[in-house]
Amino acid sequence: MSNSESVETRINRLHKDGLVDMHFDLPLGLQWRGDQDVIAKEFLPEFVAGDMGVLGVAIYVEDRFLDKALDVALSQVARLHTGVAYAEQLVICRTFAEIRDARTRGQIALLLTMEGAEPLGTNLELLRIFYELGLRAISLTHARPNAAANGGIFAANGSPAEGLTAFGRDLIRECEALGIMIDLAHLNRAGFEEICSLTSKPLIVSHTNARRYHDVERNISDEQIKAIGERGGVIGINAILVSPDKANATLDRYVDHIEHVVNLIGTDGVGIGFDFCEFLWQQMSKTNKEKMETKLTTPHFLPDLGNHSHARNATRRLLERGWKDDAIEKFLRGNWMRIFKELL
Repeated sequence: MSNSESVETRINRLHKDGLVDMHFDLPLGLQWRGDQDVIAKEFLPEFVAGDMGVLGVAIYVEDRFLDKALDVALSQVARLHTGVAYAEQLVICRTFAEIRDARTRGQIALLLTMEGAEPLGTNLELLRIFYELGLRAISLTHARPNAAANGGIFAANGSPAEGLTAFGRDLIRECEALGIMIDLAHLNRAGFEEICSLTSKPLIVSHTNARRYHDVERNISDEQIKAIGERGGVIGINAILVSPDKANATLDRYVDHIEHVVNLIGTDGVGIGFDFCEFLWQQMSKTNKEKMETKLTTPHFLPDLGNHSHARNATRRLLERGWKDDAIEKFLRGNWMRIFKELL
């Protein structure tokens, strides 16, 4: 057997139980595309090609719709349910048992998340409504401030000094009571530290990168990585903010982020949060792209890790870098599944 065949055999074995990606903007993509069968036609083939097992699919409200954030969020949930109805291989799950059963049946489990608490306004009761609709993880902010917290900006410094609001603190307590995973993605430093002090269960960062390689406040510092590790949490490594410059936005640098987190907190603290969003970028007008780059940053998409069908490339590179099967299995699936079992 050749070396390449041996590697492919190992990838097949590592992928056979499915990968977990904790951040994908599928609901926003469905909002932009009116086709009811777009999941089945465009996304499902990529999920299958990459051996996806579980996907965290995030409600996100754009700046232009903040005045009707609740309506937009509910519409995204409705579109998700409609789209899943056209794809029997997908199922929306609410508990670890449902995820496990879906995987046993060979289905891909979708876990509803929320990126930015804007749809809740300042009404804590709405959190319970979204929980009943299937919400199982929430990050309080994106880059902008809202009624719950302040976000970390896409620069090395300059984020707001204030962390959570009174509503944000109540929201965090209610999340722990209900069983909604608390996601520290996009939070500024003060908010991150407050949530750590207010909570006791494992915390997650669904999608981020290490500031070691891309020094913006939106990313996660070594101290924050260690804080997540101390709580038994998991950090999903993002394929978007791998490097501030295009030349170093590579698959190897993506693996560098994984290895950096492992060096700080061990193999139990790393997962995947790909955040594949090039499909959204391609649909944006030139004007809107320029606005996005001015407000946030210029994304450098990885040519060999740009959508879920490329997931095997990441696994292959981990193998080439000498990682053993048991560690890779944790990165691809095991660590997130442990969190689901404990928190859902």
